[in-house]
Amino acid sequence: MRVLGVDPGTRTTGWGLIEAENGEITRVAWGCLKGKRGLPRAQTLAGLADELLALLAQWQPQVVAVETPFVARFQKASLLLAETRGALLAALGQWGGEVAEYEPARVKSWVVGNGRAEKQQVAWLVQRLLGIAEELPADAADALAVALCHLLDRKSVHLR
Repeated sequence: MRVLGVDPGTRTTGWGLIEAENGEITRVAWGCLKGKRGLPRAQTLAGLADELLALLAQWQPQVVAVETPFVARFQKASLLLAETRGALLAALGQWGGEVAEYEPARVKSWVVGNGRAEKQQVAWLVQRLLGIAEELPADAADALAVALCHLLDRKSVHLR
């Protein structure tokens, strides 16, 4: 099973791909979608959607797991996050494959064992569980956690 995890963000959207076969992780890849700065918001969002569609064509996942938004303290941040998420979901609708959504607390619970874990704990454990030696960008680590959550939820991978 090949799962693409997506962590929508107001400035940077993390992505993480995990492929598993017979319960073992066989491939891991990650990165960030940033969109072009200095463009009107609508064009930036269209660019993000295009980047996601290109990523889907490149990796051909069977499932895309997307983190649902948390309620931000600031209304403007919540609105920007909702716009980004909407553009990404529209691209996923065009793609037409399976999309699973996970709340942040559920992702943390599956990956760390604590739904209130700090972002640093999640990133550290994702690196260890997936055997990644280098430090991950925070958004990519979150996206890999979402993909891992999906695999664990579906019992498609066994971690030691």
